[in-house]
Amino acid sequence: MRTAYGFDDIRQNESLVHNAEKLVLEVSEASIPGRFIVNYFPLLRYVPSWFPGAGFKKHFKDIAQLNFKMRCTPFEEAKRDIEDGRKGSHPSMAFSLIDRLPEPGDPNRSDLEAIARNVCALAYLAGAETTISSATALVYILASYREVQTKAQAEIEKVIGSDRLPLVSDREELPYVHAIVKEVSRWYSVVPLGLAHANTEDDEYDGYFIPKGTLILQNN
Repeated sequence: MRTAYGFDDIRQNESLVHNAEKLVLEVSEASIPGRFIVNYFPLLRYVPSWFPGAGFKKHFKDIAQLNFKMRCTPFEEAKRDIEDGRKGSHPSMAFSLIDRLPEPGDPNRSDLEAIARNVCALAYLAGAETTISSATALVYILASYREVQTKAQAEIEKVIGSDRLPLVSDREELPYVHAIVKEVSRWYSVVPLGLAHANTEDDEYDGYFIPKGTLILQNN
């Protein structure tokens, strides 16, 4: 939460993380095939919520409200902190993105703010389980190979310092840290399913041209 929004209050962070974990659990359970009767009788989508067997509608409404709360509440609080001059002593994604937003009268302000809000939420919502798993694996690796930890820390201090968060533009200057991240993903894949994807337009990655519609399987 400190990285995403700059929040230091432990109780506040615990509440947000608890709700995030609850949302992830609710969505995961709702995704189970056959979890709701509407999976078997699709016509129930069109009946009112009070109709017998339509209890799933209230359930999904509650999930949607929790999702809205998780995306908007901490971001709006970060905005108020900036407006009140309480930016905190730690850099954060929210403060960085809000600082880059155009003036309130700009026609693109609303869309760009929505993107910033969703990006910050993804930092702790989408990573409520996956990020924790990867971070746990990383701690295990660094504790097992202290020399790797020492070299990575030296590279970070040389390129980033201690007064800001790393940026995507820093990646080329952090080859050792980048290699560690890739190795953690390779060695301890969070979701080792190898789900197939297809790119929606021509693309290029690491010097390789990938035509539109190419079937892509991640390295697991």
